[in-house]
Amino acid sequence: MLAIDVGNSNITAGIFEGSALKTIRRIPTHTCISDGSFLAHVPDVRGILPAEAVMVSVRRQADDIIVRELLASGGKPPLFVDVNTPMGIDVMYETKDTLGIDRLVCAAAAYHLYREMDRPVIVIDMGTATTIDYITGQGVFRGGMIAPGIWSAYEGLLTAAPQLPRLEDLDGGDLIGASTAACVRSGVVRGHAAMIARVVEMMADTMKTRPVMVITGGPAGMVRKDLPESYIMDANLILKGLSRIHSLHNENKC
Repeated sequence: MLAIDVGNSNITAGIFEGSALKTIRRIPTHTCISDGSFLAHVPDVRGILPAEAVMVSVRRQADDIIVRELLASGGKPPLFVDVNTPMGIDVMYETKDTLGIDRLVCAAAAYHLYREMDRPVIVIDMGTATTIDYITGQGVFRGGMIAPGIWSAYEGLLTAAPQLPRLEDLDGGDLIGASTAACVRSGVVRGHAAMIARVVEMMADTMKTRPVMVITGGPAGMVRKDLPESYIMDANLILKGLSRIHSLHNENKC
């Protein structure tokens, strides 16, 4: 089974054998859209395409390209996941029609994979935005927070304060920077980690619970060392969520 996550920044594809994720490939979303092709940039995936696929997307421009190529390669139309697709969780959200489907897939994956007893789950997904969402111990998605992602915040800072240095690498650095570059690194990365940790604490305090924390997304490795050890990091959470949703879909058809 092929799982495809079309994000604002990247398209990530994973091939599963049963529940095991065997192959992962990633290309920039703008590359797919500008070139009019996805499979041309992942030739090893083209060679082992399974018949069935599941797909989630926040960039409609890429959808037609990917579907056309999958069908041309002998595959079936993919299962498109939206907010009405059964995921094994309930949704309590006032504006369900505006809920980013990637948030919901990650929430479902974190709940099914990592919940402990009746403890709630908080899932942090770091990408163009950093989303922090709360799922009850009974599997109800309550919503959460959307904040600028690390790189989005950094680019916004440089736009507003162009005299600051543009850094190729934001990793590392002391908490108390001794140079302007070091101060930027600390503020952007370690400040972001502090934001995540404090928001999670505030959510737990507000709900009076002891949640399981799961973090995912490309920049997650940048903040991991500044977060409590209890945080579970799963770089492939959304692909695993898509695999789970595909299995639920097939079960419901039987």
